This record gives sequence, C-alpha cells and structure tokens, in this order.
Amino acid sequence: MAKAILAHDISPVWVPSPEVEGIRDLAGAYDGATARLATAKQRLLAFLARRGFVYGGTTPAGNPRKYWTYDFLRWLDKARPEDDGGVRTLAALRNEVEAAAEARADLLSEYRAAVDASPIAAEVAALQSIKGCAFALAAAFSAEVGDFTRFRSGRQVTAYFGLAPSQRSSGDSVRLGGISGAGNALVRKLAVEGSWCYAAARHQPKLMPRDTGVPLEIRMHGRKGSERLLRRREEMLARGMPAAKANAATAAELVRWLWALGMMCREGAE
Repeated sequence: MAKAILAHDISPVWVPSPEVEGIRDLAGAYDGATARLATAKQRLLAFLARRGFVYGGTTPAGNPRKYWTYDFLRWLDKARPEDDGGVRTLAALRNEVEAAAEARADLLSEYRAAVDASPIAAEVAALQSIKGCAFALAAAFSAEVGDFTRFRSGRQVTAYFGLAPSQRSSGDSVRLGGISGAGNALVRKLAVEGSWCYAAARHQPKLMPRDTGVPLEIRMHGRKGSERLLRRREEMLARGMPAAKANAATAAELVRWLWALGMMCREGAE
C-alpha cells in the first residue's frame, strides 16, 4: 500500500450522483443489448451455413461483400429452405434479429437522452474527438471517471482501468506481464475494441458533425492524439510486435488521451 501511494497509483474515491449512476446502468444495459444482437445474428448465419446458403463473392471494387448490408438483406429474402421446418426457423431467426436490433436502437435513444441531460454531457461530446472513441466508450468512460481531476496523470488512468502491465517482483528483479485486468471491465473492453480501428485507419482527421459544440482546441487535440496513436501502432508493428499486443498498448494510451480531453473540457468550463 505504501509503495502504491508513493507511486501515485491510488486515486481518490469519487461518489457518483444518481444521474451518473443511472448512466452507468444504461452503459451496461446497452452493452448487453449489443451482445444479444450479435448472438442473434450469429445464430441466423449459423443456420444459413448449415442449410448451404452462403453469402460470398466480392463487390465491383474487388472487396469482400459484407454482411447485414442492404445487398445482404436482399439476398436473404431469396433464401428459401426446402422444408417447412426450415422456413419457419428462418423466419423466427430473422424476427429475433429484428427484435434485438429494435430493442438496441430504442435503448440507445434513451441512453443518449440521459447523457445529454447529465452533468457529463460536455465530456462525452469532447471525448469523441479522437479516433477509436464513439458514443458508447465516451459515455461509459466519463461515467466511470466522473471527476477527471481526481487523477494526477495518465499513468493512473491506465492502471485504474486495468490496462497497465501486471508486475511480479522478487528482490531487485521486476517482471512485466500482460495487462492487469483491474477496474471497470466494460470500459476496458470498449477501449480495446475501439483501438482496433487504428488497424485500418489512415492519417486523416476524424470527421465530426459541426453542431457538437466541442471547442476547436479540444478537437485539434483529439486530432493530434489520433495521429500519435496511429503512428505509435505502426512503429510497434514494424518492430515485429504481435497485433494483439500492439492493440492493447494502443488501448492503454487511448484512455490516457481520453482523460486528457476530459481535463481540457473540465478546465474550459471553469
């Protein structure tokens, strides 16, 4: 404990307000709705594969055709199992996907409305200035951090969300392992998932709506962070680092940039 205090790895406790606590609950509910939609889609695709219906090929540009697009749904309308049981099962699975998608969309509308009416609305908008951070990550991160000033450095933020390397010490020997996995698992998962966008990202700024109300200074800082994260990832891969390990390192730095953007937003409001 004494070593952790001296290393500034312990942050003050912050008690969320009822509004922020409600947003935390909505974050978990929305993640659950997303998982149920993914499961429903997978069940439908597995059924189609078992029955020999394969959606493949390439687009006119030579790229693989993607699932759940307009063209895929048109192709799905033409899929006709030969037996009555297959027809009924396909209809039931499609209804399951549609119901899950509708429930997720309705929950997202309520989620956004709750965030807009909460004291962390400005931070949520500001955090989306950087690539890899969409609404779900911005809202979950802001609700979990709450008071951005309770962290002294980005290192504390990384450790708080379990993205810092675990350590094993014996005498003067210190060995670093994988990420510690401490803290909020949802935020950590969303950060890791968001970091995968840098695998296909280009050296271009993130496009944002003009009516977000985010100050230009914060948007420019987010652009700077996006460029740095992309460059750092490219350097790690060039050194031969495995993609998964490079992505975990990118996620660790991403949460530091999110904290920095939140601090800028908080300081600008004071």
